[in-house]
Amino acid sequence: MLVLNPEKVTFNGQAWERVESIAIDRLAHRLVQEWSDAGPQMVWTDAPEQRVRIALVQRLDSGSIESPLPGALGPLRFEVARSGTDAGRVIIEAQVVVGDVRHEVTRRGGLRSIVLWALSADGVSDPISVGGGG
Repeated sequence: MLVLNPEKVTFNGQAWERVESIAIDRLAHRLVQEWSDAGPQMVWTDAPEQRVRIALVQRLDSGSIESPLPGALGPLRFEVARSGTDAGRVIIEAQVVVGDVRHEVTRRGGLRSIVLWALSADGVSDPISVGGGG
C-alpha cells in the first residue's frame, strides 16, 4: 500500500506534520519452499512468518531536534481521502515500534525517513486496521 500526502498523521498521540508518503510493505520473514522430482520449478510455498514494514517520509521545512527514538512504541494513525473530501475517507491504524530514523538534506529542504514495524495484538490478527472515516 502506498499513500501519498496522508492526512492527520499521528504517532503515540503526537501530530506529524508534512508527511509526504507512507508505504506499507508486507514481507515474508521466512519462506518454506518445496520442489518435486519432476522438474526444476517450485511446486509449493508458504510464508509462515511475516513482517509489516511501514516507511514514512516527512518533509522538514526547518531544522528539527525532535525525532522519534528507535524502540519507541505506540499507535500510528492516519487518514486517507482520494478526492480530498470525506467521501471514501478511511482511517488506517497500527501499533508500531520505531526501527530507523534517518535525515537527509535536499535542495528543497530536509527529509526525515522513518521505518516502523507493525505489531500484531496476538500474532494471528493483521497488524494493519483499515476502517471508515468519520
